[in-house]
Amino acid sequence: MSFVGKILVVFQLVLSVMFMAFAGAVYTAHMNWRDEAAKQKKLVAEKTTAFNNKDTELQTVKTELTAKLTAAIQKAEEIDATRKGLAQQVETLKKETGNLQVARQTASTQALIAGQDAIARKTEADNERAINHELTQKRDEEYADRIKLEDQKRALEIAHDVDVQKNRDLLGRVALMQQALAANGIAADINELATKDVPPPAVDFKITEIQRSKKQGSNELVAISGGSDDGLKRGHELTAYRSGLKGGPKAKFLARIRIVETTPDAAVGEVIESSRNGVIQKGDNVTTKL
Repeated sequence: MSFVGKILVVFQLVLSVMFMAFAGAVYTAHMNWRDEAAKQKKLVAEKTTAFNNKDTELQTVKTELTAKLTAAIQKAEEIDATRKGLAQQVETLKKETGNLQVARQTASTQALIAGQDAIARKTEADNERAINHELTQKRDEEYADRIKLEDQKRALEIAHDVDVQKNRDLLGRVALMQQALAANGIAADINELATKDVPPPAVDFKITEIQRSKKQGSNELVAISGGSDDGLKRGHELTAYRSGLKGGPKAKFLARIRIVETTPDAAVGEVIESSRNGVIQKGDNVTTKL
């Protein structure tokens, strides 16, 4: 016999036992139906009363549970609202935390920069102190040198006053000597004396300009086309003449000219009136060869 068959046999046996029990109960109930009906009515009434009581209690409990459920729902809504508020606060705190981290990083960077700047400022201050110390020493040295220079200046001023007085005495003596030389017919100009013994070079020039004497006692001045580069010096005397033309008048001596001023390429001479033999004109010749 298979396992399923065994199960069916057991099932039939259980059904048989139950059927027998049911039949006995039916028989017993059939025998005592009046008493049992009364009992059952009474029991039904009791059960109905109990049911009504339970139903009332159930309604009461239901009402209480409904109220509690409503309160719980409200509480849940409040909690949810609180949760949302807390979530917003958390987001706000996260943002604030992020901002604080950025601010902290910024502050850290600024602190680092400030520290580096402080180190740089300290180094700069040390350098400035060293420079200030050197400048102070230099100032003290310069002050000492200035004191020495002031002492030297005072000594030089004293010596200068002495030299000025000596120079005044020498100028007085020179004036007396010039007067003595003039009284004896000797020129007092040192340059003129120095060039008198030096003969002028052999040169030929032209008269480029003429300045007539405007007042009595002054000599006529002429400009010459040669100067110091050609060997002319103050005091040199040249001959002014007008060259003759073929078939016409011969060359004519005009006057003697004494050089009074020279430049590298020009010179100015004054006409020696005592030697004048004619009117000097622009373009006339001057020479040292005659």
